Amino acid sequence: MIKFFPSRRVQKDTGLDFDLLGNICSEIFNKGFQKNVTVWCKIYKSREKETSTVERLEKCLYQINLDIDGNRRYIIGCILHELRHAFQQSIFKYNVVARFSSYTAYYNSTEEKDARKQEKLTSEIVKIYDNYKKAEEKFKRFNLKELG
Repeated sequence: MIKFFPSRRVQKDTGLDFDLLGNICSEIFNKGFQKNVTVWCKIYKSREKETSTVERLEKCLYQINLDIDGNRRYIIGCILHELRHAFQQSIFKYNVVARFSSYTAYYNSTEEKDARKQEKLTSEIVKIYDNYKKAEEKFKRFNLKELG
């Protein structure tokens, strides 16, 4: 199960349904990895401009410092990118290098190339999220919780 625990600030400023996003990610990644993935992420606003990071706090608990100064698609893409770094540590047992000699070294590193690949799921995840929200709204509008 993938769970997101946003700070009040992140929740308010993004307006995202983090429970839904966690459920969508759980379904996709559990099927993809063919096992139950357990990753819990506390999410705070990043203090560094245009930068998102992730840090392992405990075995399955991570903290994402998220750049929330972009549109919804950008924010979800950043979450997917940082989530991949959590997978690198928890699933693949890959030790992420924290320091690089240059931006080029960072950009071309194994872990960054890999994380950018997971970002390519952003469009599909945004579509699933939007369609779920539309179905939720129609359920309410047509009063489907009652007969008639």
